[in-house]
Amino acid sequence: MDSKTWRSAMGKFATGITVITTRDAEGKPQGMTVNAFTSLSLDPPMLLVCLDNKSATLKHILESKSFCVNILSADQENVSRSFARRGDVDKFEGIPYLEGVAGVPVLDACLAYVVCGLHKAVEGGDHQILLGDALHLNVQQADATPLVFYGGKYGYLTDNLPQGASA
Repeated sequence: MDSKTWRSAMGKFATGITVITTRDAEGKPQGMTVNAFTSLSLDPPMLLVCLDNKSATLKHILESKSFCVNILSADQENVSRSFARRGDVDKFEGIPYLEGVAGVPVLDACLAYVVCGLHKAVEGGDHQILLGDALHLNVQQADATPLVFYGGKYGYLTDNLPQGASA
């Protein structure tokens, strides 16, 4: 099993798109696009995200002990692409955001967001699994369509079901 085959197989699972945001030691907003995200626990409310060990955003979250999961809407593909860029670039350039609980940046106009305190980081191969305690959440666009990712491409949910399928 090689990494190309692995990525191809894992790409067959459709996911939502999030942007994880935090602040660095100097208070500058930082973030990255992440699709490895899930709800973990209802009581207490917890979630998890997986970040590459080489990610600068991971380093900043481990230092700040807080982060925000911004769940993107279908009209935010440009936001996802901006935060997917690598290197020393200002990913927030042209992206409106607010200051959330604990001073964590919250992206404007996302579907929903959850501000978390870092509960624990667990090693998982070439990634860290971050467990977050939900501190605050807000649904900003209850009826908007989510941005999805499948087969290495952005996509959108529709109300059209495949022929013969039922809801």
